[in-house]
Amino acid sequence: MTFLEFTVPPFPVFIAAGEGVFKKGETHVRRVFPVFDLLYVKEGVLHITESENAFSVEAGEYILLSPGLEHYGTKGSEETTSYSWLHFEGADYEVTETAGNNWAELRRKKGSFEEPARYRLSLPQKGKVRRPQFMAGQFSVLTDDSAENSDLPLRKQILFEELLLHLQKEAFQIPSAKERVAWEAARYLQEHYQEKTTIKALSSALHYNQDYVTRCMQQVLGVTPGQYTNKVRMTEAKRLLSATNDKMGAIADAIGMEDPTYFSKLFKQIEGISPLEYRKFVSRKTD
Repeated sequence: MTFLEFTVPPFPVFIAAGEGVFKKGETHVRRVFPVFDLLYVKEGVLHITESENAFSVEAGEYILLSPGLEHYGTKGSEETTSYSWLHFEGADYEVTETAGNNWAELRRKKGSFEEPARYRLSLPQKGKVRRPQFMAGQFSVLTDDSAENSDLPLRKQILFEELLLHLQKEAFQIPSAKERVAWEAARYLQEHYQEKTTIKALSSALHYNQDYVTRCMQQVLGVTPGQYTNKVRMTEAKRLLSATNDKMGAIADAIGMEDPTYFSKLFKQIEGISPLEYRKFVSRKTD
């Protein structure tokens, strides 16, 4: 699946929204927009092409067209096709074929007392809306130009941001609180396994109680922080054993273990064979 990714804040900015209808046989005009164009089909099927990539967007689906790329109707509508459209501008974005598997992976940079946290806003280029009533409610206000309420433009920006977040949530697995803590802990341990990592340092980095972090990892991943760290270390040790001629002491040091003897003992306990036996086994397979 293709995703369009933004780093927020700052958030993309809402420009305008409206409704459109294609009668049977009509097609979308050929054009190049300088802004993003979100098309949400309510009835019928919209056949549209962007940069030679053809899409058929059915009722309940949407497509997000990028600025600067030509798009046009691929063919005429077989039936009456009604849709909502929304234009917005955003900062730099990137197109990717993968955007992670869960909500916890969307944080890009941790915040501080002086700088906000940075997140990935990842939107599928084409997606299915599971709650059409939500989209209808948002568009009913976004397309309303009759009210003379002075705060309406700001309200529209807020509703627009909620709409984008909703589309992202529908595309990603939303973890429970325990799953989020477990995945954050796992990511921290993957990044710090070469250090003398302690449960105290881990809980301090995540700002959670030590016992709570341990319980979350045990319930979600089935291992304690220490067991997870050792698995990460042994995975890297196997890579070094197969790719280098380093001695056991150097490999132990490279994965954050000071005692080569304990490293060998732990490796055999987890992998079932000693490090030297593993190196010989891998060597025979590659000969």
